[in-house]
Amino acid sequence: MSEFDDVVAENRRLQAEIEQRGAQLTIVNDIQRGIAEGLGFQAVVDLAGDGLSEVFHGADVGILWHDAEANLLHLLYQLELGERISIEPRTPTPGGAFEQMAHSRRPKVVNSRAEMAAAGYTAPPDGGRREVSLVGVPIIGSDRVLGLITLCDFEREGAFGDAEVALLTNVATSINIALQNARQIDEMKRLFKESEERAAELAIVNSVQQAQASQLDMQGIYDVVGDKIREIFYDTDVEIRILNPSTGLVDTPYICEDGVRIAIEPYELTGFGAHVLGTRETLLINEDMIGQAAAFGSVVEPGTLAPMSVVYVPLVWGGEARGLVSLNDFHHEHAFSDSNVRLLQTLAGVLSAALQNARQFAESQRLFKEAEQRAAELAVI
Repeated sequence: MSEFDDVVAENRRLQAEIEQRGAQLTIVNDIQRGIAEGLGFQAVVDLAGDGLSEVFHGADVGILWHDAEANLLHLLYQLELGERISIEPRTPTPGGAFEQMAHSRRPKVVNSRAEMAAAGYTAPPDGGRREVSLVGVPIIGSDRVLGLITLCDFEREGAFGDAEVALLTNVATSINIALQNARQIDEMKRLFKESEERAAELAIVNSVQQAQASQLDMQGIYDVVGDKIREIFYDTDVEIRILNPSTGLVDTPYICEDGVRIAIEPYELTGFGAHVLGTRETLLINEDMIGQAAAFGSVVEPGTLAPMSVVYVPLVWGGEARGLVSLNDFHHEHAFSDSNVRLLQTLAGVLSAALQNARQFAESQRLFKEAEQRAAELAVI
């Protein structure tokens, strides 16, 4: 080979190295941009996996996450033969790659079949293919190894070296940052949700207090509170049902279906409502409304619609279930989340106390008026 050919070959090598470095920088930049844009943790993991797959043509990519509490490895990203696959969580192999790197907190490179055999890597029992080169880099948190990034090559020995280790280390650091950001975002969302719930509680309390200050009757209070609950839950349809102890029937002082206030006659409570009052427990149904209604013996009251999702929360005061408040969605299954249920439970507690106070206030006014009337009669006598 001539000196000219040597120069050409060296230029090609340098050009390939520059291109690879540029691709590696692109991966890290994409991940950092995703972090800056507030992408979720899984979205950042997907960015990393897709970028590594593009740079290392033909190499299989894996990003594993360790659930320390359950001692399970979750494959957040797994690419085999160019295809994304899904694998169920599994416990780490005793003495395997994860446990080794969790102990050493250092990358691991195996670059030949002989090194594979010496490291204890054996062919799959089903006769499947066996990688001949692999590199694994730990994702390190403040106190432990959180997971691994792995690259595998099934064709070439000596496929991975210092450059690949350096790139995976940078990517692992970026993923760790993304996890920290995701946790911070989740905490901010949790605190924001809590502040929303506190504001909703105050809104209900203020509504009842304003209604009492305006000397509204009980129906006026139900109207104010029902409208406020609909507002808090973005116009979701609401029912407030109160058990009338003198008749044993249920009055419905507030009911809104598909955005329209309707009126129904007192009726005997059965099905879902009877279950909630009997158990004093919340009931959430987000699917299979026909089957669930049959199981609970629930029927659609005349003049009302059949919802597709419901949540019922009892109204309890004096140690007894006196009624219930429910949210209904007539258009969607899975309309109500656990967060919705918790908020409605909190509001139901506030509403129960407010209704008890309102009833006591109304009873005090009635007794006061009776006393005034008796005093007037005695004055005449």
